[in-house]
Amino acid sequence: MNQSKRRGFTLIELLVVIAIIAILAAILFPVFAQAKRAAKGSVAISDAKQMALGQLMYANDSDDYFSPTVEYDNNWHVMPFSYLQQPYMKSWGVLLDPTGPNPLENSNDEAGGTALAVYGLWGMGPRQAATDGSFSNYTFGTSPQAAAMTGNQTYVYDGIGGVTNSSNGIIWSAYGYKAGGTPSLSTTGVANPADQVMIAQSGTWDFMWQQDNADTFDLYWGSCGFNTYGCSLVTTAPVARQRDQDNKSTGVWQWHGGPTPSQMPTGLTVWAGVDGHVKATPWRQLMGTTIPVNGGTQKAIKAFWPAGQ
Repeated sequence: MNQSKRRGFTLIELLVVIAIIAILAAILFPVFAQAKRAAKGSVAISDAKQMALGQLMYANDSDDYFSPTVEYDNNWHVMPFSYLQQPYMKSWGVLLDPTGPNPLENSNDEAGGTALAVYGLWGMGPRQAATDGSFSNYTFGTSPQAAAMTGNQTYVYDGIGGVTNSSNGIIWSAYGYKAGGTPSLSTTGVANPADQVMIAQSGTWDFMWQQDNADTFDLYWGSCGFNTYGCSLVTTAPVARQRDQDNKSTGVWQWHGGPTPSQMPTGLTVWAGVDGHVKATPWRQLMGTTIPVNGGTQKAIKAFWPAGQ
């Protein structure tokens, strides 16, 4: 009788197969990671579009005026623009930028039962006219990092959002803003709607402009639970979360004992224009493109200068 012998894999063959699988995994895993990041970026752009549409619908129902950057009431409740737009967006999930940190676990609840820090993932620049001027003069280029980027020049900037403070005086939660209220600009009050930022990725809902200038950084008021990045420091300006080369340090500085930043962020910032369009722009381009103002005696950041030339 003929007997057949079943031959198994040799050790060499198994090792070769394992090596091939390891090589393929090493090639494909970074591709998968890049694809995942690209998908998150697409979601961020989609979310920004929804917020932009919500803001435009708000303006349509408010005599053409955009919502305030933030509203405070007599009970010290804080209602950022993204909270005020909820009747038009009808989705809290839109606020959770997938490219940013998840602040839900280290946050306190406020204003409608939603974690207050969630609002900080997107920011709307407040008007300088709404601030009391005691902390910020709305200049960019004063820190060593920004001066290296601007060539030791100082740029000016401004926002479109007003502030409503019904406390009849500056209270703890409205620190840095004028008492009473300052209206937002109207949709027709912006000279170049396609160039002007309405909403952008951020670490706070107002970029902390009432607390400091756009190229510096400070610990956000209140407990760490109110800050998108916990007990870390954030730039008082839009942050760069897309294609960043600085990893976790992009737009974020540690509070105690952390690394000192040597440069401004290098990634992209997702932002929505006053006309409702959305794009991702290199952070340095967004903050470094200027226009001459005041008869050419000053330069203003183009994306944050609603008055135009």
